[in-house]
Amino acid sequence: MTKEEFAAQCEQAAAVAKDLPLSSTVLAYLAAELKKGDPLWWRETAKAWRNRNFATWTEAWSLLLAAIHFEALNSEDSPFTECFPSCGGAASDPRPALAEFLAKPPASFFENLRTAERRVYSALRAGQWLVPAQKFFQERALPFYIVEVNAGAGLNLASDIITPQEGFDSTMIQARIGLDPNPLSLDNISHRRWLTAAHWPDHMPAIEELDQAIAIAGAKLQEEQDFIQLEACPPELAPKFIAKNIPAEEGLGLLVLNIGVISRMTDKVFSAYTKDMSDMLQPWGNRGLWVEVENSRASYNLAKYQILLGRILEGNLKGQLLGELFGTELKYHPPGLAFLAVHDQAVKE
Repeated sequence: MTKEEFAAQCEQAAAVAKDLPLSSTVLAYLAAELKKGDPLWWRETAKAWRNRNFATWTEAWSLLLAAIHFEALNSEDSPFTECFPSCGGAASDPRPALAEFLAKPPASFFENLRTAERRVYSALRAGQWLVPAQKFFQERALPFYIVEVNAGAGLNLASDIITPQEGFDSTMIQARIGLDPNPLSLDNISHRRWLTAAHWPDHMPAIEELDQAIAIAGAKLQEEQDFIQLEACPPELAPKFIAKNIPAEEGLGLLVLNIGVISRMTDKVFSAYTKDMSDMLQPWGNRGLWVEVENSRASYNLAKYQILLGRILEGNLKGQLLGELFGTELKYHPPGLAFLAVHDQAVKE
């Protein structure tokens, strides 16, 4: 990625973030600094990103903002303490703090840029596997495993207890398994701060929602240590990990979940991931379900998510759109609900 490309992305992001003035100012400042010259922080950032590929225009700037936010949360001496609401300050002009911080960022800042991935928690998105699970598994009394790809700390896997859905029977879930390249532990303060840093520093409702989710899931983990099982696994290898480690036993189902994962994949990786998912689901037959909550790859829109379903029917992986999530507006489509209700191997018209 060139400096000019990144500056243009920051400018575009600043416009998108207009309802969050502090974050918008941070992004506009970064763009302005890059237009003025070739600052040291950018040269070091470019080095950190030398072996990284960003599939969408939002990934790079959102990661850099998260890395800044993390350092602010992780240091009592941070210059952002007075201006970031997430750090207890009153929202104010962040540019002096940015200038001070970017003059000499810590090594951990560039390490996060080199290796880390944001894991953004949203209660509304997190719970979009509940209706499919209820209609596909619970309505035919089929116990099931749920496995999430790029699970972070596994908060999405606990959405049924964080934000309970009427009528959902949590006892149907036999295991909750989160796969992530670098799993995050709710017992680790640094990991919890990284989860917070994924949200914009002046978006306090989102941060408060995350704090509540961490408190509820953390309490459940204290009661039941294996409530969520986390395993190290990159997203592109998740289908093969599942095939190797979770046998397709009769009388049990499998739900695989990915939220905000495929939009980060190149077309080549996405194609291979889809094929591997199809191969993995084959032994599960009509007991396997793939649920995706993703931005459209064709037209990337930050605010619009599609809820997609995949399952094996007549020996092949079939897909169906269940619904769309735009902001806080959720709309299900009858064909998607009907797709969940087919419990044999034939597609019913």
